Amino acid sequence: MSLDDKWDTGPSRRDFLKVVGGSAGALLAAGTAYANHPKPSIQSLRYLDQRTYLHNMEIIAHLPASGTVAEPVMPGRSAGQMMAIGKQRFLLSGRDVLDVTDPRNPQVFNDGGAPGSGELAYNQQLKKWILVTFHGVGSYYNRPYGKYEIPNVVADFRADKRFRGIRIWDATNPAKIVQLGEYNTGMTGAGGHSDQSYYDGGKYVYMGCAPDDSFVNNPQCYQILAWIQLILDVSDPANVKEVSRWWIPGQRSGEIEELKKWPCMFGRLDSLPNRKMDLEETIEALKKLKGPWGFPDYDLFPYAAIHGPMYVPKRVENGGTRGYSSWASAGMLIHDLSDITKPKLVGRFDPSPVIRGGWGGIAVHTAWLGTLPRGFIVTNGEVSNPDCNAEWLPNFVVDVRDETRPTPIATLGRPKAPPDAPFTDFCFRRGRFGAHDTPHLKAPGRMSQTFIPYEYFNAGVRCYDLSNPIAPQEVAYFVPPMGGHLSPECTVPAIDMAKGPQQQACIDEAFSFARPCNSVSIEWDRNIIYAGTTTGLYVLSTPALGKPIFDAMPVREWSLPDVNLGAP
Repeated sequence: MSLDDKWDTGPSRRDFLKVVGGSAGALLAAGTAYANHPKPSIQSLRYLDQRTYLHNMEIIAHLPASGTVAEPVMPGRSAGQMMAIGKQRFLLSGRDVLDVTDPRNPQVFNDGGAPGSGELAYNQQLKKWILVTFHGVGSYYNRPYGKYEIPNVVADFRADKRFRGIRIWDATNPAKIVQLGEYNTGMTGAGGHSDQSYYDGGKYVYMGCAPDDSFVNNPQCYQILAWIQLILDVSDPANVKEVSRWWIPGQRSGEIEELKKWPCMFGRLDSLPNRKMDLEETIEALKKLKGPWGFPDYDLFPYAAIHGPMYVPKRVENGGTRGYSSWASAGMLIHDLSDITKPKLVGRFDPSPVIRGGWGGIAVHTAWLGTLPRGFIVTNGEVSNPDCNAEWLPNFVVDVRDETRPTPIATLGRPKAPPDAPFTDFCFRRGRFGAHDTPHLKAPGRMSQTFIPYEYFNAGVRCYDLSNPIAPQEVAYFVPPMGGHLSPECTVPAIDMAKGPQQQACIDEAFSFARPCNSVSIEWDRNIIYAGTTTGLYVLSTPALGKPIFDAMPVREWSLPDVNLGAP
């Protein structure tokens, strides 16, 4: 039986418990919670913490927040992807282009002139810096139980005529970014977004996408369809072509028997009919997963879709054959791309024996491949519920030397509250607590094999020494002040909140402070770290990475051998 048919190939529950040790009990404890809205406890702060916390890090510069951001509900700046022209360096930050040639004095170079966050890389064939942006619909975050309680949710989704797909831009002149082409992935689907997609400047875009409304089997309450892997040929931006699509059996209508094989679903789908169902029927059927033999609440249903890019460390057109992608409840998957028209599953790392598919979050959001030459990678999840109203999602160090059986060997550890903080645990600082993203894989300079910064929402940027992969050590951190607003009516525990408009007002308000730190990027050649936060962009350094270099300098090499080939 092939891996495409068999889904119990990963390490056993006992193997996982050996890795997480004494923390297993905490990891397995979770109760009823709300998705994407506040539910503070009696220990939670009744205000937004405006202090900054530093350990073994220095703030080099700070560029305050602006009103033009990728997520309008969240004020701030993002630490996006980087391009270079000679000695000049530019950072894409939502709809702004920033000049970071002098990291001590970052400047807004093009205010509001970018089309938004996306994948940025130099295309040697076109002799252009190419930006690919990703567009989708069908994510409903502003109600506690998303698609399971929003009236007319499917009708509204079907009536939504916004563009789904990719747009391709020429960013060679960052002062004037112009569109080259676009590709519609299907107006009955949901499209995708940049967290799930990758472009290295070559022939292919690897896109997380729901191309049509047959991909209905995603129980998570706030995503209406299940995203799959789409590979597009973008060698001609005006004539984009689909190369292949791949999904896990069980994501599509009529694949209930396959969905039952997912470890996070074992024994919970007996009530679902084994036949094709449309989106409306599927949502009604999935509601039955709530209960004593299913999941505790709608916002704890597992996320059954791709949510991290398929990273391809060596271009397929240059002989690369492997793609590493993050599929939430299904874990981290390794694909053979020898025939890119028919991706083939090689192996996967499945964390569900410990975290049950990531109840209340996305079990595997991203995979960090910087240490792949040493035979291991790091995976992280994304918590969705503020105030720790779901289980902790650890970052796993995963041995991938045997591609058919990726095996966890350690976790990065749970960040602790600073000793001088007014809270004893980040659960009580407000907002989300947990990892979200790694630095962008494409960056100036050669990646360190022993150092990695991670972004942790309300716990800021945490830096780790991976010299010994079975015993990673936190060596530095930066925790920014909380941005946003919190009214007195929204400081009490949600269980005591008035129903109706006041509850919805508190839910909407939570978006302003749920992601105090939302992105991190790095210049390996100048030892500079950028943190995107609700209070602006911070430029950071740490001795753990090396002495910062402030001089303007051309990029002599990029983080991956095939990235930005021929860039000026």
